[in-house]
Amino acid sequence: MKEPKNLLKENTDLKSRLAEAEELLAAIKSGAVDALVTNDEKIFILKGADHAYRVFVENMNEGAGALTPNGIVMYCNNSLAKALGVPIERIIGGSIFDFVGTDDISRLKSILRKSKDQTTRDEIHLKKDNKKLYPVAVSCSPMKLEDEGICMVVTDLTERKNAELKIAKQREEILHATRVGKLAEFTASLAHEISQPLTATLSYAQAVQRMFKGREPELQEILRHIIHDNHRAVAIVQQLRDILKKNEPKMKPLDINALVKATVDLVITDATLRKDVLKVELESNLPFVYGDQIQMQQVLMNLISNSFDALKSRRGARSVLIRTSRKDADTIVVEVIDSGCGISKENIPKLFSSFFTSKPDGLGMGLCISRSIVEAHGGRIEMKNNSDRGITFYFTIPVMQPK
Repeated sequence: MKEPKNLLKENTDLKSRLAEAEELLAAIKSGAVDALVTNDEKIFILKGADHAYRVFVENMNEGAGALTPNGIVMYCNNSLAKALGVPIERIIGGSIFDFVGTDDISRLKSILRKSKDQTTRDEIHLKKDNKKLYPVAVSCSPMKLEDEGICMVVTDLTERKNAELKIAKQREEILHATRVGKLAEFTASLAHEISQPLTATLSYAQAVQRMFKGREPELQEILRHIIHDNHRAVAIVQQLRDILKKNEPKMKPLDINALVKATVDLVITDATLRKDVLKVELESNLPFVYGDQIQMQQVLMNLISNSFDALKSRRGARSVLIRTSRKDADTIVVEVIDSGCGISKENIPKLFSSFFTSKPDGLGMGLCISRSIVEAHGGRIEMKNNSDRGITFYFTIPVMQPK
């Protein structure tokens, strides 16, 4: 049995602790105390802030919290709780590291160590709803408390980072456009230089042909092939130079079937390979359309070239079909159908965007330019994956109306 003296002391201690508890509860109710957190048998009490300051902290846009040096959350405002997607009662008393991306935990620990003596700023990733990571800037400063404490302010950087990415993308597009422009200038210059030796080669071949006229039939056959391919090479170079010229469109009546045939002649550079692959189905008696021949050939050349690229990794039967037909009384449709690898669903919405390409060495300009040309001619260009394999690009162009 305890002595009366000891019982009296315990009773006095209990009354004192009860008085302190009642005082603390009254302080919490009145707002004189900002937070009460228990952890490891310690009680953290944040005091001294007046009501106006608390209202400001609770309603500020940035997240704000008070931490122990080892990361226990003693206080957090509504903005921080909202940013973390977790109720305040589940944050206070827990570890801030539960809400930090795994790769950034060591960085935040270093920030808190430095923040005992000075304000420290850095960028880390916090978890939203305990899973999604997003970038934030944290600013940590020492707090004067009965025990050591750190004030942490968190600013969401998502919008800023997205804006930076958008600016970086625009900058890259401008640089890419500049490179494409320089490439076009270089290609035009190269085409000009190539035309000179082609002319010389043609002259030499024709001279030899005249020298051996009526003799050496095998040599004459070879010379005919040289002259024919030389003419075709000159036509390709001239076509390339015309495409690269910055001239105004020359709108005139066009036979779309004749335009397809001329374009096919230009793109078949490897007769032994591509003639077996490339097929043409042209509906007869199609009315004329009104357009620029060079620009429309540019569209066709790009679509055909893309189809051949799609066949490179394809095994088995390979085919590219160009088909013209009458969509309705006022519209002609041109289709380029291949048996290649097709296009993934996630890439379809981006196909006609500037600088988008699925090819390692692609510039990402062909389809974007093609769409601009077709739309300038009053038509539309679209695509679809074929039911079996490959892809179909098709564009419409209005029939020329009689005046």
